[in-house]
Amino acid sequence: MSIVVDLAELAEALGRHPTAYLLLAGDERPHVGEVEVSMRGDVLVVAAPGRTARRVLPQRPSVTLLLPPTESGGYALVVDGEATLAGDELHVEPSHAVLHRRPRPGSPPSATGCGNDCQPLS
Repeated sequence: MSIVVDLAELAEALGRHPTAYLLLAGDERPHVGEVEVSMRGDVLVVAAPGRTARRVLPQRPSVTLLLPPTESGGYALVVDGEATLAGDELHVEPSHAVLHRRPRPGSPPSATGCGNDCQPLS
């Protein structure tokens, strides 16, 4: 389950996650690629998207950015949004984001009730 969070916190959260993966609907199967992502205003900017992204995004603009945790047991940042090609960049307008990790043995139930250990960004 995803938790809608304050998207104004995304720029700060991006700084804590140096690696990002772009997940999108490919031609015959889902496609994943490692990307460089930054924030410009309210838009996530993916520098130099690959061939598959350039080919399929005009028809299938819904994407997810997965930024894995930097330490064992840490939270992954998951951002969903709509992507558009803009020259040599991919612009993603985020619709929602969540910090997520699977429950650990003995961890208390999530205060948000999502069934996993999901946390809002703020």
